[in-house]
Amino acid sequence: MLNDNLNLYRQLVQELLNQRAKLRSPSNPVQSETVFDTDKDRYLLVNVGWRNSTRIYGCILHVDMKNGTILGTV
Repeated sequence: MLNDNLNLYRQLVQELLNQRAKLRSPSNPVQSETVFDTDKDRYLLVNVGWRNSTRIYGCILHVDMKNGTILGTV
C-alpha cells in the first residue's frame, strides 16, 4: 500500500510541476524548468534565463518525499 501511494505521489508531483512550468510564456526570456531525481525523490521547479544582461536562476518549488510523506518548500 505504501509503495502504491508513493508511486501515485511521484506521478502527481511530476504532473503538477510540469503543468506549472508550462504556464510561463514561450516568448519570456526566463523559462521554468523541472528537475526530477526519482532515485532520491527530489523534485524541483526552477526559473532560468537572462533578463537583459542579468542571469536569472531561482528555485521556485522544491519537493522531497521522505518516509511516505511529501515535504515541500516554496
